[in-house]
Amino acid sequence: MRSRVWIIVLLVISVIASYIREISASDSESKEFVVGLDHSNFHETITKHDFIVVEFYAPWCGYCRRLAPEYAKAASILNHNDPPIILAKIDATDAKNRVLKKEFDIKGYPTIKIFKNGGQNVEDYEGSRDADGIVAYLKKQLVGSDIEDADEESLQYGDYNDNMLSEVQ
Repeated sequence: MRSRVWIIVLLVISVIASYIREISASDSESKEFVVGLDHSNFHETITKHDFIVVEFYAPWCGYCRRLAPEYAKAASILNHNDPPIILAKIDATDAKNRVLKKEFDIKGYPTIKIFKNGGQNVEDYEGSRDADGIVAYLKKQLVGSDIEDADEESLQYGDYNDNMLSEVQ
């Protein structure tokens, strides 16, 4: 009799554990802020954004694995920025993505690139690899790109925006 009770208890615990795992998996999927890219959507995604950051990674790379949770945390924070800063990633070792690896001269992993103006300007990320450092560096880069745009406009129209410069200093 006792063995039947234990079997029933174990079954109930098993069902509850499965249910909790399902809920956790769906929660983590819905909170994914890093955009997954591949050869089929890379250029289209880049051209849609004035400012997007892409990590070229290798799944087997220890440095990439160490960066992943920090990059995801930064993406979560930057998603709430005004305007949002998009962080994306692409497996540069996938055979179909190797053309992009070559196009952007990816020599090691992880390599992070900043794409501005729909991909017209591409810069290397030179900040730290922790979430707070990524957030700070990218916010500074975003403000810097606004100032560059303002400088170009001021040269064209002779109207220099001192407020934008004072925000940076």
